[in-house]
Amino acid sequence: MNVVDPILRHGRLQPATIALVDEDRTITYRELAELVQRTAGHLYALGVRRGDYVGVCLKDNWQHVVALLAIARMGATVVQINPRAQPPEKARIAAAFDFKLVLALPGGEMNANCPTAALDSGWHRRVAQADTPGSFADDWHDAMVVQTTAGTTGLPKFTVATHLQFYLRLASYPELMPATWPHRYLATLPLFFGYGRNLCLLHLLHGATLFFYRGVLNAAGFVEAVTRHQVTIAAVVPSTMRQLLAAAESDQVLLPGLELLLSSGAPLFADEKRKAVRKLTPNFHEFYAASALGPISVLRPKDVPKWADSVGRPFTLADIEIVGDDDRPVARGEPGRLRCRGPALASPVPGHSADDFRNGWHYPGELAALDECGYIHLHGRTSEVIFRGGAKIFATEIEAVLQSHERVADAAVVACVASGNEQELVAYVIAKGEVAPGQLLAHCRQNLTPYKVPRQIHIVSELPRNSYGKVDKRALAGQPAASTRADV
Repeated sequence: MNVVDPILRHGRLQPATIALVDEDRTITYRELAELVQRTAGHLYALGVRRGDYVGVCLKDNWQHVVALLAIARMGATVVQINPRAQPPEKARIAAAFDFKLVLALPGGEMNANCPTAALDSGWHRRVAQADTPGSFADDWHDAMVVQTTAGTTGLPKFTVATHLQFYLRLASYPELMPATWPHRYLATLPLFFGYGRNLCLLHLLHGATLFFYRGVLNAAGFVEAVTRHQVTIAAVVPSTMRQLLAAAESDQVLLPGLELLLSSGAPLFADEKRKAVRKLTPNFHEFYAASALGPISVLRPKDVPKWADSVGRPFTLADIEIVGDDDRPVARGEPGRLRCRGPALASPVPGHSADDFRNGWHYPGELAALDECGYIHLHGRTSEVIFRGGAKIFATEIEAVLQSHERVADAAVVACVASGNEQELVAYVIAKGEVAPGQLLAHCRQNLTPYKVPRQIHIVSELPRNSYGKVDKRALAGQPAASTRADV
């Protein structure tokens, strides 16, 4: 038995229950179990064996889910690849793993000296004719999936989780799930993104129905899909949350049928969390996670009025500490490096993430503080700390002040090197309505000590984001500032 077996068991226990709803196919749990078993049989015929690395470079659809489950059920290790990644990105992943096979879209070959199988009509015909393997891998300690970081500090880093570690990270989510199982879950998040993959498999593990969102994600389409499918649980990233908040103009709750709305990937601003509970759904939760461990903390609706500037308190299976550069715990309320551990903690892939693991702890690269009530307050990435005039500055504080202005939709602050190698603060702002950079500078001067006021503020139409939806500050700091700006 491994983590896939309980999902396939639904094929016997509730065979007619709908598992997956896609634009071109609806699949029951009985059909899902058969598809997974026959796909595993075809992979075996292609030479895939327990312990092999198998790449999955597919769109977010039923085929992706079936491939993921079939590979894992065999005891092989899944390495998910963004199908929209550029050739150099794919080449870096191919160089990191000795792939036995990569499953790709027709015409979507990796072009990186690794064997590729296209999921075309021939593939599906051969799967339908495949024999089911006589036995499956059944070791909870087999490597199941490679976790990939967002790469905000440079090249992506990789860790690998066993079936048991993956199951234990899923075990944290029921702490915030409504008691009325089974649910109807709207999948809007990329499956190659750990947040999206975890929630997808969590709902299949519990026999829920998963609906794929197709097309470009926007507020109107999201609300329509939630209503049409009678969705009870949905998860989004902050950029989508901001679209939903902008669409919630009336006094009525925008998503009254949702029993749970999750936001993760990056923290929202405090005022956005308060608005989410008031204008979107009273069942809004924000959680913080690390790719190597999974869920770390959750901010519940009851916590929002008092602790909206935090990412909540740790889950039961997540142990966290805030430490200084000497790896010793700092005083409560004092910023330091966040480190975490727990039974779900993955292992580093040699040569790619070992520096983030020390003495049983994982260091995800966040600066944070822990208050007296146990709530975690994030201060940004350790790589993004800005030193100005000998003082340490956290960009998140300045971004929060800018975001508090009624004419600001989003903001990001980066450091640029000035004369004498001194770091200067530069802010990039997406405005809502008419606002002059000088007005935003005045707002900063009123709410920040002088050395924290940005040197320049640029009004831009969008902020560069990586494939995980996070602002790519490395790209932002290096881009030419062809925009409206104001200087101190």
